[in-house]
Amino acid sequence: MFNKVKNTVCCSKMEGLYKAQSSYGINFRVIKNSTRFIEESKKREVFIDSNEYRYVLTDGYSGKLSSEETKILFIEYCPFCGKKLEKVFKSDTQINETNHDW
Repeated sequence: MFNKVKNTVCCSKMEGLYKAQSSYGINFRVIKNSTRFIEESKKREVFIDSNEYRYVLTDGYSGKLSSEETKILFIEYCPFCGKKLEKVFKSDTQINETNHDW
């Protein structure tokens, strides 16, 4: 579920959240939009643009990212340095979460 490929991140604070395991505290997840993800997002009234990746902050979880108990926040900019995430995380090698239904 977590690719251990060395990746470039926007800043050292975001790097800590990016590399954290999903069950530890606040973490940052990069997911890829799938057809099912886009369809489910429309049902949930979550805006999806042309970017093929989504960026999510979570409070730690042990099951699926899309489980009922998981609290998630979709973000577009790094909360620390302000960089637009789609300019940094734009490759399938940077995906660090695949265990999600939507």
